[in-house]
Amino acid sequence: MAQDVDFRTLSQKIPGIGIIKIVVVLFLALVLFKSTVVIVPAGHVGVLYDKGRGVLPKPLNEGLNFTIPFWQSVTLMDARIQEYTMSAQVDEGAYRRDDALDAPTSDGQQVKIDATVIYKIDKNKAPDILKTIGVDYVDKLIRPFSRSQIRLVASRYSAPALYSENRQEAEAVMTKEIQDLLAPKDLLVDKVLLRAVNFSPEYSKAIEDKVIAEQRIKQAEFEVKEATQRAQAKIAEAKGLAEAQALQKASLTQEFLQLEAIKKWDGKLPQVAGSGSTPFINIPLGR
Repeated sequence: MAQDVDFRTLSQKIPGIGIIKIVVVLFLALVLFKSTVVIVPAGHVGVLYDKGRGVLPKPLNEGLNFTIPFWQSVTLMDARIQEYTMSAQVDEGAYRRDDALDAPTSDGQQVKIDATVIYKIDKNKAPDILKTIGVDYVDKLIRPFSRSQIRLVASRYSAPALYSENRQEAEAVMTKEIQDLLAPKDLLVDKVLLRAVNFSPEYSKAIEDKVIAEQRIKQAEFEVKEATQRAQAKIAEAKGLAEAQALQKASLTQEFLQLEAIKKWDGKLPQVAGSGSTPFINIPLGR
């Protein structure tokens, strides 16, 4: 006949059962605490989903927040400034492959553009973003809208203008147009950066040849200008010398020459060979 088991006596005989009870209670308390308390990290926002009411409109801010265990869940969303890069370099962009944009220009050239979009979510509208778009808003909106608009704006500029002359202007236009497209979706675009604009090898060679030709023309123009200046300097020098000689010739009168001779005379009369007479110097007397 089976005997009844006295669990109280058994627990006294097996002290470990009490410890097990404590461990179980602590485990259940920990699970309940983790289900109740949610810590939102710095730079993030929490979106609360309630099984009865759906996504709640008020986001959870950074720090300690409380929820109803097993009834409510929280999705964390990054509210910091982020960047989305599309690059030909496989280790730089969001996609680990050649992800540069192929875009036509107004002068019929095809360029490859490396670009970065700086953006963030409107954290106060995080519940709306999760409800209408989801957490994959980058793939759904940031990427396609940015690529489409960057190509569209690039087509309004010539290749040289996009490369250097109007690069900042093109960036500003791209930024404004992408902002206008994404702002209604609660995605805030701060800046579009054109990291690189690359041409085809043939067009790059043509640009290089053009630059070299322009440099040669500028060098030739400089040399012509320099030669002209040297010639003008020589003409001016010759003209000045001629004018000086004419002025000097006009001033060399008979009286002036005799006066200069007197200034240089050492007081000795020259002797003429074969004659006892001295040369006569005609000195004009003042009247």
